Amino acid sequence: MSENIKKLTDQYNNYIYPKPCENIEDEWLSKNMFKNNDPNYQWHKLWPEHPYSRDKMNILIAGCGSDEAAILAKCNPVHNFIGVDLSENSLNHQRKLIKKHSIKNLKLICDDFRNQKFQSKFNYIISSGVIHHLDEPSSALNFFNKNLTDQGVLFLMVYGNQLSESIKGLKDVFKKFKFSQNEESIESIKKITNKLHKKHPSKNFLNFFNDFSYDAGIVDIFLHSKEKFYSLSSLIKELKENNFIIKNFIDGKVASATKYMMDNPNLIKKYKELSPDDQLDIAQRLNWNDRIIEVICTKSHNKNYSRFYNKIDLDKIYTYSSQNIKYKFDKSSFEITNVYDGTKFKFNLNNNEIEWEKILSGQYKLKNLFSSFSNENKKNLYNLIEFMIDNYFLDFSFNKVENYKQYYG
Repeated sequence: MSENIKKLTDQYNNYIYPKPCENIEDEWLSKNMFKNNDPNYQWHKLWPEHPYSRDKMNILIAGCGSDEAAILAKCNPVHNFIGVDLSENSLNHQRKLIKKHSIKNLKLICDDFRNQKFQSKFNYIISSGVIHHLDEPSSALNFFNKNLTDQGVLFLMVYGNQLSESIKGLKDVFKKFKFSQNEESIESIKKITNKLHKKHPSKNFLNFFNDFSYDAGIVDIFLHSKEKFYSLSSLIKELKENNFIIKNFIDGKVASATKYMMDNPNLIKKYKELSPDDQLDIAQRLNWNDRIIEVICTKSHNKNYSRFYNKIDLDKIYTYSSQNIKYKFDKSSFEITNVYDGTKFKFNLNNNEIEWEKILSGQYKLKNLFSSFSNENKKNLYNLIEFMIDNYFLDFSFNKVENYKQYYG
């Protein structure tokens, strides 16, 4: 066992992170809450090229923590799950959830997942908040490539390097004090941080998360022994070196950019003339709120299914409402509100023929909805729809969107 793996094992045995769920029924199913990497709820983002399917999949959760595998397995009983984690104490909590909820489709393994040799490949691999703590993150990506089916999808969450800059100075201070993962250091961090000026950069950071409210969260933010913060450029490079490309993002927190240029069509045109990699680099810098980058990846030979490396033919897609967006519309306007951050966009319209209910339903191919429109009206509406898709105000699939909510749990 390497020194890094030993430190990670000790940390997550002593400080279980994140704070675990105690009752999946109460905290998830009854509230219709879902994980961002849920294979049922996110099907059309994970596999927009395939019709929704209830076929059994083999799913690996590499670094499953204290509850993630149990939650996903309970909410998706049709699939087989394997969860691997370094921390026996974290897995013990998952075992409590397995017993409490009679979960039958989950196997747990305590180990560095890179040591495992599986008999068959996985349709879907999930790794949230893991590879950025490894000495060699690329070794994990190489493992995922070898253990993923050709059409499989990798869901990856890593820390970004923009928002994390706001706590870098404070972390350096705590290193000079030689703070370590113990009660005394945690208490000192609480007291110092609470006394900081309200406009201190770290206050901005902490306002986005509730991790500062419990000891394991404080350890994860300020006392981690090993972590890497990614620019999208560096992440794209590591992915390419291991036969992966970005297929999609879960939402627009990091990847959307043209919303900043909506009053300047010439600037949007310049932006879209850049390479996809440069566009994503700009988007990350403009959005800034990138502590959590949740990215959907596929093997490089599936480039045709990436929303970033191909121009979407709007005639061939079905559009549907995004999970974090509220819509309000009438004959003269269309308004969207981002539930996550409260930002609003309003578009004035002069076309009474637009059937927004159908556009948001995922049941109609766009080409068929606008077959009676004049070329000019269709062009104007397609420009608006493209803008909404670019900024994750509207989702899309190449297949009719099924009523996946009925299968949850």
